[in-house]
Amino acid sequence: MGISGVPNKYTQWYASSLGKGSYFLTAPWCAIYVAWVAERAGVRAKVGTDAYTPTWAAWYAGRGRWGTAPRPGAIVFFDWSGGKSRSRIDHAGIVEKVHSDGSITSIEGNSSGRVQRVHRTSSIVGYGYWA
Repeated sequence: MGISGVPNKYTQWYASSLGKGSYFLTAPWCAIYVAWVAERAGVRAKVGTDAYTPTWAAWYAGRGRWGTAPRPGAIVFFDWSGGKSRSRIDHAGIVEKVHSDGSITSIEGNSSGRVQRVHRTSSIVGYGYWA
């Protein structure tokens, strides 16, 4: 379904439908994918559409909708270096399931260059709650 640096249906939607410009055709697309899903579900206004993950996390925090407890449907934000600062977030996905051990299964775009379900136990900075 595409890799960073190569246009795909998600980046094309973001660039054209939202009037974001051609820069986003080749941008990293994890957050763009989440926004695309929200658009298809009719909840984009609640979920947000920022392609830059630190700004998007700050958007949630500024609305009092940021936290550290996983919930199905929440937007999960990651920092691959293991930090907890919103300014260092570099990936996002959608929480599909919360497991009894506190780990999650998320659906992520641009995960190894594709959309996939991923079981995560670490690198989670926090969650954006839209519902």
